[in-house]
Amino acid sequence: MSNLTRDDASKHAAVVGVYASQPVDQNGREQYYDLLSNESWIRGAEIPFPGELAYDESRKWLASHLPSTWHSNVCTLIPGTMQTLGKNPLFGLASPDDSAREQALDFMRDVHRSLRDFNDLRSHRDISFIEIHTAPKAHAISDAMRRSLEEITQWDWDGARLVIEHCDKYIENQAPEKGFLSLEEEITLARECGVGITINWGRSAVEGRSSLLPREHIRQCVEADVLTGVMFSGAGPDATSYGYEWIDGHLPMNSDESHSLLDPDRIHECVAESMREPRWLDDGYVGVKVCVPTQADLSTRLSYMKHVYEEIRYGIEQ
Repeated sequence: MSNLTRDDASKHAAVVGVYASQPVDQNGREQYYDLLSNESWIRGAEIPFPGELAYDESRKWLASHLPSTWHSNVCTLIPGTMQTLGKNPLFGLASPDDSAREQALDFMRDVHRSLRDFNDLRSHRDISFIEIHTAPKAHAISDAMRRSLEEITQWDWDGARLVIEHCDKYIENQAPEKGFLSLEEEITLARECGVGITINWGRSAVEGRSSLLPREHIRQCVEADVLTGVMFSGAGPDATSYGYEWIDGHLPMNSDESHSLLDPDRIHECVAESMREPRWLDDGYVGVKVCVPTQADLSTRLSYMKHVYEEIRYGIEQ
């Protein structure tokens, strides 16, 4: 595929999950952000919470090093959700346990405070979306999630929109990665409560144990008029250096990881499915989140993301 031009890239800029591919050391991260700031196809980062956004000093560092032109950043709450589930298996916005659901609401209050402070530090409303999740694993119920949404959608999110990021649903006799609510339940909640839904390619593939379900999930969201985001992360049936089989491990595209099911055809078909009603992208986002080899240099880290983005752009422009 030909190299991206600045004009072409700016038409369909993407969100990138920098945290999945960045170096572990702070100096390396600073250099990585400097490198990414020159890529006109990037409109923002998917920022994990907790992480640098959650703490006063690291939040100041992030606000000063995140490229100043990135005004469409996304905050994902999946790291904090999974970390807390490890301590309290009933934790979550969809929890049937009142105290565990209140703990999740307190978590959302921490996110709310951090987001507003980050925007103040940037002097701009630079968080556009907040990805929330229908935890807990195997115990989530729609009514509890509905009550949580009715509360948190009334808060002033300083310009950010809440979106439910779908993760693999709980399926009897299938080891879950997340095991949250089904997409059908989440679509009903999204329509009732006025929030959107983001489909992560890899998480839908993990649920379906194939490359077919992500497209079907996108179709369902398009038809229900709730599609807000599509994040392209890989997955596959084999163990790799990124983890065990069917891990939610953000595998690269199969040109960079042969065991990944994420390939150009799968990307093109999912983009085409989403673009049957292209207006969603006017107020939504498309993105890339892939891991990289531990010792990869900065240009290689960027290239793994860019390989996916080039296929996304190709699909959009067809």
